Amino acid sequence: MTRRPLLLMICLALLVSVSACDSGTPQDTPPTTAISAPTTTGTSRPLPPRPRDISLKGVDPCRVLTDQQLEQLRYSKTRLPDTGNRLGEAQCSVGNTFGSPPNYGSLISLIVNEDITEWFTPDRQAGLSATNKIDIAGFPALEVTGKQLKDDCQVLVDVANGEYLDILSSPRGERGTSPEPFCAEARRVAELAMQTLLSRK
Repeated sequence: MTRRPLLLMICLALLVSVSACDSGTPQDTPPTTAISAPTTTGTSRPLPPRPRDISLKGVDPCRVLTDQQLEQLRYSKTRLPDTGNRLGEAQCSVGNTFGSPPNYGSLISLIVNEDITEWFTPDRQAGLSATNKIDIAGFPALEVTGKQLKDDCQVLVDVANGEYLDILSSPRGERGTSPEPFCAEARRVAELAMQTLLSRK
């Protein structure tokens, strides 16, 4: 074989090898997928869409429940305003210390500087024993229970971007071992609070 045909065959072999490398897809390199942060309108959001937005800014948490609603809950009309130490939110404590047990206390917090989706983060989930998606007055909500206090229960209602209603119900007096009655109480309080918020102009 002459030198020229030999060089031609080597060039053709190299050309075929390069083409195969360029056209193939490496099997050990998975395709990349863009991961976006949860939004309030996108399909990646872990909660259903809200029927409308309700702003909690400037709302007095001690006026979220009317006197009639407090009576319906068998709560005292005494309202104790406070400023939350978690997020600096406005808070109000209501409840009862009379009648046959269980006696309930509920802390109403109006969160205006954090989105409800923060409760899906690993850091927040690490302290919870359960997170259930529920519906309060037609709005998406979460029912969460913690690992430390077995009978406290929170209901969080998604009302706007970066805002949610937070109801924490717990026993007044002797503690139990189950959050079930306090979750039911938190849902009741949240439903009535949403009635008030929805009636605001």
